[in-house]
Amino acid sequence: MKRFELVKREDHYGLYNEDGHKIAATIDGCNSKLSKENCEAIANGYDLDGLADEYYKRLELVPHKGNAYISGFQKALEILGDKKFSEEDVRKAMHVTLNYETKRDAESYQEKIDFLKSLQQTEWDVEIVTKPYTEVGEGFNLELKREPKLDADGCLILKRINYGRI
Repeated sequence: MKRFELVKREDHYGLYNEDGHKIAATIDGCNSKLSKENCEAIANGYDLDGLADEYYKRLELVPHKGNAYISGFQKALEILGDKKFSEEDVRKAMHVTLNYETKRDAESYQEKIDFLKSLQQTEWDVEIVTKPYTEVGEGFNLELKREPKLDADGCLILKRINYGRI
């Protein structure tokens, strides 16, 4: 399994190989395209449309549909449960805020904004979803040869590799 890095920029997402070369992006101009929806699902830690589809399929089997609100809320808590700030993050935020309150200048304000942005994750380890090659030749070992799987719009499909922080 090859590891890649998905990076969120100001206006797009980029996919980089282990050498740091961009191999795909959500903007035009790259040889390979990425789906903004797929990248946002990785960044958020969930695919809301996928969760809704999955729940809708299960809803048919649930005798009391009034539990949908409770189930949805529980799923949200499950997804967001590990998105917490450390004690050190809170201490730093308090320091920056107190510093801003005493200075109230543009430099201090920018320091506060920069700090808050630094707490937001902008990079994720991902892999490209693959499938067996569709064209096979003589002596071709189908188990070893794979190609990227593309969505309906011809974009690479990425899957998050979960290490630590989500």
